[in-house]
Amino acid sequence: MDLTENNTTIERMLLAEAGQKKIPMNGSIELLPLCNMNCDMCYVRLSRKEMEAQGRLRTADEWLEIGRQMKDAGVLFLLLTGGEPFLYPEFRRLYLGLKELGMILTINTNGTLIDEDLAEFLGQNKPRRVNITLYGSDDNAYRDLCHYPDGFKKTIRGIELLRQHDVDVKIGGSLTKANEHDALKLINVGDELGIPVRIDTYMMPATRERSKPYNQQSRLEPIRAAQARIQCLKAEMGPELFEQYIQQTLSQIDNMPPAEEAPGHMSCLAGKCSFTINWQGEMRPCVILTKPAASVFEIGFDAAWKYITEETDKILLNSKCSACSMRSLCRTCAACALLEAGSHDALPEYMCQYTEESLRLLRLEASTNIKE
Repeated sequence: MDLTENNTTIERMLLAEAGQKKIPMNGSIELLPLCNMNCDMCYVRLSRKEMEAQGRLRTADEWLEIGRQMKDAGVLFLLLTGGEPFLYPEFRRLYLGLKELGMILTINTNGTLIDEDLAEFLGQNKPRRVNITLYGSDDNAYRDLCHYPDGFKKTIRGIELLRQHDVDVKIGGSLTKANEHDALKLINVGDELGIPVRIDTYMMPATRERSKPYNQQSRLEPIRAAQARIQCLKAEMGPELFEQYIQQTLSQIDNMPPAEEAPGHMSCLAGKCSFTINWQGEMRPCVILTKPAASVFEIGFDAAWKYITEETDKILLNSKCSACSMRSLCRTCAACALLEAGSHDALPEYMCQYTEESLRLLRLEASTNIKE
């Protein structure tokens, strides 16, 4: 998960400078692992029984103390997520407390729990944005993938209520085998709501499925995922912007200077200026990487951040990736390699196939445009 994806150009410049200085400007808190839905591909959700076997939820007071430490350390942008964050018992008190500390807050939610009262609260105390994922274009998709009948209607209602209260909303889509036929329909839903939809066609393997072959996993197989990637980009961008994207991408790949194979460091901002803290208080470089980890409740925010930055610097990627001509199109990272192939420096076969097919399809699109 790229916590900086929706930042403005100026904000990205601030984050880049923070990354050079190792200032923790951008973070997320996973308030709880509980969710009212049970999506097949989810790598976070726990049942209440599973959660209680691992620990307890932290109180708003405990999180606010960490918030004060974060403020002193330089944290400005903070994402509240879960699980489903609106299930957190003290959400509103914590939210208001973090805003009072000067945090610029974003919320990740499935949208189904947003009613008039909650929408009014957020309208009066605006977050920077509410990110909502659409898992299908009707209730049948929610029933089959999320095991939550009526989920689509509730999500759309939540989005409409937020818009009525002038709350900024971003819609994302997660594509799996259960809803792949809905890809273009999801984009159309966004058009009807007046909100662009960004479809994510690469899904990291769910915890319960990582040992299974691709054809037995909930996510799309790599070739099909790449096909959906190009199809969705084409629909999201429109003809002119998509053609520019093709030209820029192919030019970058075809003019990539040769590079020697050498272990590479993480290129994202995780562990440089960005972090995540899970519901148990473990700070990590990002939401996917479970290690390195340090407890902010045991050693404090500053000590945890120092440890994370030092350990993140030690993570190396596969040497072949640094010399690959497709590296600008590839979405691999330390987390991807770890989940796909078992170690940070492994070659993630899924991502290699996904990228190769994406490039083939872009070249095919380019040749078709020339003929036309």
